[in-house]
Amino acid sequence: MRAGRPRFRTVALAAALHVVAARGNNVWAAEGSKSNLLEFLAARSDLSPEARRRWVLETKKRFGGAALDEESKTRFEIGVAKAIIASAIFMQVPPKRGVAAAWEGWHGALGYVPPPIAIEYQILALQGRRPRGRPIDLAFNFPEYYNEEIAPDVVAFWEAGLKDGSIPESARRETLEALEATRLKMRPLLVDKLRLILMLDRERAALNERASARRAEIDENLNAIEAELRQSFSAVAAGPEVLDRGRAPLERLRVQLKAMGMSLGPEDRQLAEPKAPSVGSPPTRSEGKMPSGDLKDGGASSQGTARGATGRPEAADRGGTQPTARTAPKERTETSVAVVEARYDAQLRRAVTPWLGTPYRFGGSTRGRGTDCSGFSKALVFEGFSVNLPRVSRDQFRVGTKVDRENLRAGDLVFFDTVDGGRVNHVGIYQGEGMFAHASSSQGVVYAELGARYFLHAYRGARRILWYPGQD
Repeated sequence: MRAGRPRFRTVALAAALHVVAARGNNVWAAEGSKSNLLEFLAARSDLSPEARRRWVLETKKRFGGAALDEESKTRFEIGVAKAIIASAIFMQVPPKRGVAAAWEGWHGALGYVPPPIAIEYQILALQGRRPRGRPIDLAFNFPEYYNEEIAPDVVAFWEAGLKDGSIPESARRETLEALEATRLKMRPLLVDKLRLILMLDRERAALNERASARRAEIDENLNAIEAELRQSFSAVAAGPEVLDRGRAPLERLRVQLKAMGMSLGPEDRQLAEPKAPSVGSPPTRSEGKMPSGDLKDGGASSQGTARGATGRPEAADRGGTQPTARTAPKERTETSVAVVEARYDAQLRRAVTPWLGTPYRFGGSTRGRGTDCSGFSKALVFEGFSVNLPRVSRDQFRVGTKVDRENLRAGDLVFFDTVDGGRVNHVGIYQGEGMFAHASSSQGVVYAELGARYFLHAYRGARRILWYPGQD
């Protein structure tokens, strides 16, 4: 807790937050409706028979009848326990320790801890980085532990309670202070999502009639982003016009940037041009040369490199040596897939090596100091290929071209759902030969084998963001 701030203990707050969470339309409620804990463990493909036996034994010992309770299927709290167990299995934590964390998270969610905070607190504890104080203290100190991946969910939770008056007066001050500080931190994330809307809108306009599947995918992504903006960013936006879907995406972005003392970059204007964008060509810049840009916490500079309509990079001219698709059509047609992949492979290894061993840190993106998974992928791809990705993993999953696992190539982004929550929450970058680089929550930045049992269970898909021959 911050100095001078009382630790909050009231039955009224417990009851109020319980009502808010139980009523909320969130991924924990959805997960809680599928199975009880033992059914959940029985269905996991990432457990060997012996490992499953140990997990079941520990779950029965800790949860007792709640592990089998059919009524628990409809309660969001059991989804919290499942998310923590899934994370523990993914992190290869011993069953006894993982189930104990799940029990604590479940118990907290039964009382008064917002579901995303209950999960994050236990994940931090499993990493050996338990925050000071209790989970409710982490909720009120969330701005200090800020994490872009869950911030929208936390804000939506708080706003629902404040709107209907279910949070008691004695808790309003701390809730409002934490909420306001979190909203301020979310402004760059809002800009990031507005830029993603602009890019997807541009791509959709450039698609031909035969690309009905990609058009439907873009529509689905745009609807999901707009729903998230309405739910969690209403008080983050500079004004109602920023959230007005009827306005041009570039104008919405302009209004938000102006309120933040910023202006549109040339890449923003390029994405708004009503012409079909070209696709980037393979990198040819001098070995070891990296693009300029602000790679401190928060990732690349706000005026990031433009991407093509399918999320693939417009070749960034950051030194005069990287040709664009318009200036090098001959190279595009004559360069083989194998040659391009070899270039990407070598470039990736040069980019990843300085990051190896960087510790895992929620919300981080700084080499050597700490990074989370999406902070790592965003910074790495910008450093290595001058491509500016969205900040959070589920938005990164919305760019580029879908690629099947058996067709993965160097530079493809691979995505996972490590908490079995029904949506992407982890990302890595494929290196080749079954290996990928990622920021592991337990080991920091490492290479890992995609074929490992727990990765295969959590795997949700891949996106190609770099150009390959034959990709138009």
